[in-house]
Amino acid sequence: MTSNTHTALQNYVNARRALLDAMLADLRDGTAANEIARLVSVAWSRPVTLEYLNSWDRADRAREALKAAGLSDYVDVRTTGDLAGPRAVQLQISCDPLDLEPDTWQDLPNRIAGALYGARIGWTVSGELGPSLEALLGDVEHVELVELDHLPNPDQQP
Repeated sequence: MTSNTHTALQNYVNARRALLDAMLADLRDGTAANEIARLVSVAWSRPVTLEYLNSWDRADRAREALKAAGLSDYVDVRTTGDLAGPRAVQLQISCDPLDLEPDTWQDLPNRIAGALYGARIGWTVSGELGPSLEALLGDVEHVELVELDHLPNPDQQP
């Protein structure tokens, strides 16, 4: 038995998904985040909208940087909170360490950090910036990707 509430909820979830997809498409097509936030202000507050848009932008930049560095076969980038909850960008290992040479495996965090640094992105585990083999490959399932707002010496990687 389908109730009115169930039907309305399904319609709402579908409409919300469609709005998120449209926002992402507009962002990728070059529409300014502020313009998107203005357009959807009847649905979400500006901070919530910008949080979505910033996380998607960070994820796209991370994917592009990792692909350009030849590292996209080793890690995946994903965003959380598509329909609810906090929006975070996460990076996780997607390769089997046994398939890699030991030197490649040991150097992977530094290579990833270097690629991300060029896109002004770093990673954290419990608020600690990487790169460290333990942070990326340790007991955690993923690390969170964050903006590097204030880079140290531009000639040095984190």
